[in-house]
Amino acid sequence: MLKKFKFSSILLLTGILFLSFSLKNERYTQTDYGPAIEWAPSVKLEWSDFKAKEKTTPGFAVATSTCGFGLESVTIDGKTAHKIFVRFYCDESWRNSNVDIQAVLDHEQLHFDICEIYGRKLYKELLKLKKSGKLNNDKAETIYNNMMNAYNDYQDLYDYETDHSTNGKKQQEWNEKVKRELASLQMYSDYKNF
Repeated sequence: MLKKFKFSSILLLTGILFLSFSLKNERYTQTDYGPAIEWAPSVKLEWSDFKAKEKTTPGFAVATSTCGFGLESVTIDGKTAHKIFVRFYCDESWRNSNVDIQAVLDHEQLHFDICEIYGRKLYKELLKLKKSGKLNNDKAETIYNNMMNAYNDYQDLYDYETDHSTNGKKQQEWNEKVKRELASLQMYSDYKNF
């Protein structure tokens, strides 16, 4: 039956299928940890982004987000190029499918936004070193580790103060705080390649 199609028809059909698959999945970047969402101001988390089958953290939670920021370095012909990324890891992020509360999703979005703050802070510090000619892998790793410790403490403080989104007043305060911090670090938002 397939022999009746001309080659160009098969190619066109394949192209249409590939295009529709690409459009459906342009939200995600493929990583070693499965699909991830790169942070962008116009991209907001949706419940369908939480793809983990099991909750891997202890205690009561309606959802858990796995976000991360990092630095990838590549050396070519003696020159090192760096790329900073901020990602939400879908296969590592879990939600209780019986609960569909917008306030909880907004709380998880703020975890991702906090991750962006630390991606920008990392870029700010690395950029200082690069401009002074002192950037090397050891110094970059030290800065990254310090940022990661501060980031983890900040995420814990966020959950503690908002009681994991159940304290509406504190949640609103954090929403405003994170918005201000993102604005204050706007000049460091172009960190993809440097």
